[in-house]
Amino acid sequence: MSSRTSSAALAFAMLAGCGAQSPGPQGQTIACAIGKGADFADVCTLERVAGSPQIILHHPDGGFRRLMIDPANGAPDALDGADPVVLEQGSGVWQFAIGSDRYRLPREPGPAPTS
Repeated sequence: MSSRTSSAALAFAMLAGCGAQSPGPQGQTIACAIGKGADFADVCTLERVAGSPQIILHHPDGGFRRLMIDPANGAPDALDGADPVVLEQGSGVWQFAIGSDRYRLPREPGPAPTS
């Protein structure tokens, strides 16, 4: 009987660990508006890919977008998905949309860190 109780307790403890949140991505916080009609808020994270012009924009819900920064002008271009980057007006930032999501990036995101 005690082995059943300890087995149940172990299973419960393992299930409780499954709901634990892992730390969020490391990087610069940027403004984004995720979903149709959303307002901009500083809730997305800009992750630079080491040694590459690629960046990853992380959404607060765990979603993300992979982009390539054009070395000639610094403009973002989508790497994944069927939706293209649509540039919008932005003063001092690249403001753009991909599907119903919108983002604001610094004009010069800077070089990717090296490992």
